[in-house]
Amino acid sequence: MELAQSDDPKRMVILAQYDPGKGLPAHVRIHLQRLRPHADRLILVSNSDMDSASQDVADSLCDRVLIRENRGWDFAAWRDVLAWETAADWDSIILTNSSIVGPLYPIGPVITEMEARGADFWGLVHSKQLGSHLQSFFLGFGPRVLKSAAWADFWARVLDLNDKWDVIKTYELGLTKHFAKAGFSFDAFMKNPAFPASIRIVDVERLGGVLRLPWDINRVGRTIRDHEAMLREGFPYLKASLLWGQDRHRVHSIAKLTKISGVNYPWDEIGFANKQEIRAGAASD
Repeated sequence: MELAQSDDPKRMVILAQYDPGKGLPAHVRIHLQRLRPHADRLILVSNSDMDSASQDVADSLCDRVLIRENRGWDFAAWRDVLAWETAADWDSIILTNSSIVGPLYPIGPVITEMEARGADFWGLVHSKQLGSHLQSFFLGFGPRVLKSAAWADFWARVLDLNDKWDVIKTYELGLTKHFAKAGFSFDAFMKNPAFPASIRIVDVERLGGVLRLPWDINRVGRTIRDHEAMLREGFPYLKASLLWGQDRHRVHSIAKLTKISGVNYPWDEIGFANKQEIRAGAASD
């Protein structure tokens, strides 16, 4: 029997974070604040301890806060929350994490559009890097998936893998394959550029080094290497690694990004007080 999507879906949102400073980073707090109006149940699961002030803020924003050991990355964190929730009670479940900064545009219309498109599960970006899959930093699931044996089976198989690439290969790539094989349809908010528009000059790891080559942007880390173009096309997030992590060198200044029409974000709250001058990566959260 086909399960129709509700006009006013009952939605649970789960955000997984890790903070070595044992707090609630500003970009995570802002993310929770902007997700709150779109969640009937909002849950934060932290793979790190939280100081009392951060715990108070999290408790004020969320319906539940779970603090767990740093085992298994975000997939194991989501698994542990879902073990205490009844997925079949929900029309929609969204899983996200602290690897993204935003939303830079209103997220409500994005969620509404994706749920209205009718796919059984969805993400923001479809990648062909290492194989066809939805990137896992923001995933949505509809009622057919949530009421299925395939849903329970997937989460029952999630282990506490320690290596990040093992998690990506096993669970990020495996999730799309698992549910597609079970007969569920999927979609992505951002459309993949078609050839020849998909060809960009990018750095590609080859032969033990990095080469600058014309390459299909769909087959590399598009959210990192093509972030400015994606923002201009309506992508609502920046990867946090572009601001504080290993990819800081890819952003010369956030000034251009903040001037993109429609982008609205409190940059000063995440450490970028003068967005017209400061270079990405010059401040830390």
